[in-house]
Amino acid sequence: MKKYKINFLSTLFVLIAISFQNFLYGQEKESIKIKTTLVDENDNPIPNALIVLGDGLVETNSNSNGSFTLDALLNNILLISANGYKSKVIQLNKEVIGEKIVLESASLFDDRENEIILPGNLKTTQRALTGAVSKVSGEELESQPDIVFHNALQGRLAGVTARMTTNGLGNNHPAIYVRGLGRESANTALFIVDGLERPIDFLNAEEIESVEVLKDASAKILYGSRAANGVILVTTKKGRKNTQVIKGSVEYGANMNTRMATYLNSADYATLYNEARENDGFSPLYSAADIEGYRNSTGENDLFYPNIDHNSYFLKESTAFRKMNFEYSGGTDKSQYGVYLGYIGNGGLEKIGEDVSQDRINIRGNLAFDLTNNLKAYIQGNGIIESRQWGKLGQDQVFGRVNSERPNEFPLVIQDPNFIGEAASLGEEIIPPLGGSFQNRTSLYGDMLYGGNQKYIFFHGQTDFGLDWDLNKTIKGLSASTKLNFDSYDYYATEQKNNPIRYVVEKDEDTGEATYTKLNNRSITAQVKEMGSASTRSLGSTTNVEYQTSIEGDDMLTLDLSHFYYLNQDNSRRQHIKNGNTVFKINYAYKNKLFFDLTHALMTSNKFAKGNRSFLSQAVGAAWVISEEDFFKGNAFDYLKLKSSYGVIGYDASTSFYLFETRYSSAGNVNFGERNTSSAGRISFNNFGNPDLAWERSNEFNVGVEGLAFNKSLQFEFNYFHELRDDVIYDNPTSNTTGTIGIAKEPLNMGKVANQGIDGSVNWRKNFGDFKLNVGGNFIISKNKIKQSDVIDNIDSNLNVIGTPSDAIFGYVANGIFKTQEEVDNAPFQALGQYGVGNVSYKDLNDDGVIDERDRKVIGNSFPRSNFGISLDAKYKGFGLSALGVVQTGVDMIKNNAYYRNSGEGKYSTLASDRFHPVNNPNGTEPILTTLTPINDNVTSTFWMENASFFRLKNVELSYAVSKDTWLVKKMKFYVRGTNLFVLSDVKDLDPEVPNSGVSNYPLFRTVTGGVSLSF
Repeated sequence: MKKYKINFLSTLFVLIAISFQNFLYGQEKESIKIKTTLVDENDNPIPNALIVLGDGLVETNSNSNGSFTLDALLNNILLISANGYKSKVIQLNKEVIGEKIVLESASLFDDRENEIILPGNLKTTQRALTGAVSKVSGEELESQPDIVFHNALQGRLAGVTARMTTNGLGNNHPAIYVRGLGRESANTALFIVDGLERPIDFLNAEEIESVEVLKDASAKILYGSRAANGVILVTTKKGRKNTQVIKGSVEYGANMNTRMATYLNSADYATLYNEARENDGFSPLYSAADIEGYRNSTGENDLFYPNIDHNSYFLKESTAFRKMNFEYSGGTDKSQYGVYLGYIGNGGLEKIGEDVSQDRINIRGNLAFDLTNNLKAYIQGNGIIESRQWGKLGQDQVFGRVNSERPNEFPLVIQDPNFIGEAASLGEEIIPPLGGSFQNRTSLYGDMLYGGNQKYIFFHGQTDFGLDWDLNKTIKGLSASTKLNFDSYDYYATEQKNNPIRYVVEKDEDTGEATYTKLNNRSITAQVKEMGSASTRSLGSTTNVEYQTSIEGDDMLTLDLSHFYYLNQDNSRRQHIKNGNTVFKINYAYKNKLFFDLTHALMTSNKFAKGNRSFLSQAVGAAWVISEEDFFKGNAFDYLKLKSSYGVIGYDASTSFYLFETRYSSAGNVNFGERNTSSAGRISFNNFGNPDLAWERSNEFNVGVEGLAFNKSLQFEFNYFHELRDDVIYDNPTSNTTGTIGIAKEPLNMGKVANQGIDGSVNWRKNFGDFKLNVGGNFIISKNKIKQSDVIDNIDSNLNVIGTPSDAIFGYVANGIFKTQEEVDNAPFQALGQYGVGNVSYKDLNDDGVIDERDRKVIGNSFPRSNFGISLDAKYKGFGLSALGVVQTGVDMIKNNAYYRNSGEGKYSTLASDRFHPVNNPNGTEPILTTLTPINDNVTSTFWMENASFFRLKNVELSYAVSKDTWLVKKMKFYVRGTNLFVLSDVKDLDPEVPNSGVSNYPLFRTVTGGVSLSF
């Protein structure tokens, strides 16, 4: 760790030194000062236009009068763009810039700046788009320091709900949903990187050009049978014409713990454990002298009275975050290139034992060049190498032990001079005798410090080849393109594990001396051995032919024919994924204000029987730029577009393999004959196959409006969507069979789910002289309903699944806790388990005098009904402040982890102090303590449910940037960044979004970093 700190601080110092040197020494090259005004054909000023020097490192905006000033090298190129005007390119060494620059008017949202990338090598513009697509630039995502790339997508895209998870260092991949829940299960979105399904968690924001989310049928249909849940489409950076960019950045900071589970000390635990035993009718285990001994404990190695604060002893409060990036890109009119290098690393929270770390290197390169005047080729390669290492225990195991080993269970190390223990060494290191217990024969301390290690190596190799062919000279308007993608993913894991000796320490009641019982023999892995490996290969090919022709002047007809093929091979899976999509798309633009789309897609999948492996999908869309009509002009709207689409697309991503075949499996041998000396193999029947199984279908409708208003300062988009997912497949349905049939179940199309909602975004941008303000928001509100499912029609309507949301939580309605025996006697009989005073009381919903499973109903839902992202971006001269807040509402959580449920022989959290007891704590709000399993209390009920809505300050960046074309370093940026800074919620102890964080695994990190970026 110290080495990493030295390297990062050294690099940071060098970059800062270069920055200040740059202020003092400029380049001795010929330069000019540009001072001019942008106007349209009618001599009206054009405010807020973007003016960029060719390398893209120096930029400014025209003020309210259309004026701007820049210092530039004479050999540079000036690029001017403004929404509603044609872009202009000025070569400074060939053209003289006068007092005014005239920009020619053009259609709004119809230029390259508003280009939308679609699957199948297709592109369109925001103006011509009839569907629903949201977009965010890679530059916006750079401000969030997180080793998992798609955590930065939370709150940034309309229609997207990203839910954080906890799964250890670098494995906290969010679950990302597009437009809510379209199915009963398996609802997460599909990820596509540069045209092929690829994981995005290994990406760095610095290598990303843009991220788009494809939300409606007219957009998703272009990819094929795996896209119905929505598509997150990532486009990586490429070299640009007439530029040369050399850019480096270094960032260093700390990942800090957020909300963690807290537990009682030994004395308080022993006191309450005695109380729990007395509640159960048992005698106390700990004497008053024992409890006093715990109160006066010397700490974690006290021989008879250990007192261990596992959080502080085994876990750090923070760990290092490291990041470095380098870019070298550019090109001419005939060739473009780009090289992108990135490093990112994290340390672990484990305080003792093996160093825990994750380090990843990304190497991406691309080259595009003209083979002939009309044929262009490009190649792209990406390599990702990642190493992870930790001790014998994974992060989930460490936190499982931290949250289960009782504070007084045993001393970590036996420091008795009269007891040496069995001789044990680990190399030159002598292993001291370690504590243990009969109930817990393992030792977190021993396993972390002497247990060994694990190492993982991951490698991703990605290659893309492509050709773009302009056939305009052969047939005017004809072009063709083809792309071949090949990916390889491998990982290899090794381990060397040891099992140190543990001893139980007991105090002799007569002599007061310690006695020791050996729990285990020592075992050690002499050599490093393979723990696991995996290999995955993917192949994709896309071919597209496009014909575009104008009809009667302004009308434009575009025909696209494309074919996509995808193959995925995984050595852990018996069947390869094979699917294809052949698309014929017609787009007609009438006077560049009316747009019509018609798409037919023949999808194929190997998950169905021969003769049923194809599905014909269709989608139709239309858009009307109503602001172009004469009757609509003269109001506050600069641009207004109405749009709608409808489509039916097939879906196979959640369909299991071989459902069309009746399946059997080997079931070992059967013995027979005299003394059973003969044997023969036997076959077990698994399942009937269904060769007539139909494809799952998604019927989707979208209607929306896009607009620009108040002199182009307010941009907005709103969409209403309705999706009906039907013919959902159940592998082993049970509702149509009886117990006499047994396991003979046939896969069937039985499910139907309706999902609807609205999504949208609003963005207000205004310049006040040198102060620039951009305030925005996006949202998704959705709710689904199960129409058909693999369930029976229940006689109790409150238990019917049909008509409820797929995320509904069924449970009991709690009345609180029984405070007196009179309350127990007067209440209906609870057939859920043993209960009495101090246990949870429930309502008798069907008034039959008995509380049983028939008294459950929908008490909440586990998926947020709404998700909001609120953003702020403010700039004053070189200073910048950006912030992102995330809000999720309409969601509940069931408190069911070890922190909330204190019972049995487990550890007691601080919540146990608030337990009910008729004498010791009559005002307690938690159930009475017990050393048994409280089945009655542990059922899902409103008692354990809490509103999990929250606001999270997701990301903040404070920066200072300065740029000048005549300097050696053309742009410098210094910044401080933070993510997951705080959360506001009714849940006060653990995280409302990820309540198991800090309990069963790592907590969500609060990350704060500082860095510098230099561009040459």
